[in-house]
Amino acid sequence: MKMGQWALVATLAAVALSSAACTTKGGTTNVTTAPETPAITVSGHGEVVVRPDTGLFDVGVQASAASVAQARDQAATAANAVIKSVKGNGVDEKDVQTTQLSIQPQYFYPQNGGEPRITGYQVINTVSVKVRKLESFSKIIDDAAAAGGDNTVLQGVRFGLEDDKKALEQAREAAVADAKQKAEQLAKLGGVKLGDPQAISEVNVQQPKPVLLDLAGVPAAPRSGPGTPIETGSGKLTLDVQVRWAIAK
Repeated sequence: MKMGQWALVATLAAVALSSAACTTKGGTTNVTTAPETPAITVSGHGEVVVRPDTGLFDVGVQASAASVAQARDQAATAANAVIKSVKGNGVDEKDVQTTQLSIQPQYFYPQNGGEPRITGYQVINTVSVKVRKLESFSKIIDDAAAAGGDNTVLQGVRFGLEDDKKALEQAREAAVADAKQKAEQLAKLGGVKLGDPQAISEVNVQQPKPVLLDLAGVPAAPRSGPGTPIETGSGKLTLDVQVRWAIAK
């Protein structure tokens, strides 16, 4: 055998030994590989219907005037009234946050293609409000809209689940129970006995999607009239697990 062939044989032998477990006793080398433990791996799905526990809405004011100062003053007066109303209805200060404040010039564009000119200025001031007592949600919105008057802009409403601990626990129980039922059926069909779980992993959690209501441009509700109807609806919290079960001997 040529020298190059001997080198190739030696290299292949080294690779084979390095990829296996080696034990040496009395000058003899034994090469062994660990057998894979028989198991059944399945996924489980759990879901829980939940009701929102918090509501959020964005309310703001917009004012237009010939000068920045006039527009700002009008917007500030209306915005302060909105915020005062919201807090007066029991919303905590930490749950009211300014999300937009802008001052924009307003232009007139001549039809003959001449130079546009500024005709005034518009100020927009918007706050996001989180309501934790949903029974007061409609009243808080109506009072805020009334406080802002004709300057009010209500951009939307959404609901969410802030305290999801109990719902997650219920979804996990349902997901693991679903996985066990599948594993038991597979074991029965395969003619084996199901052993203990070897590994459990939580692979996917889906929070309920916010319910969105388009209430843009909602006018201030009359003090003596009916309140704005608000329906919170419900959503599903879903959770998936993957479980590896041993096959009992």
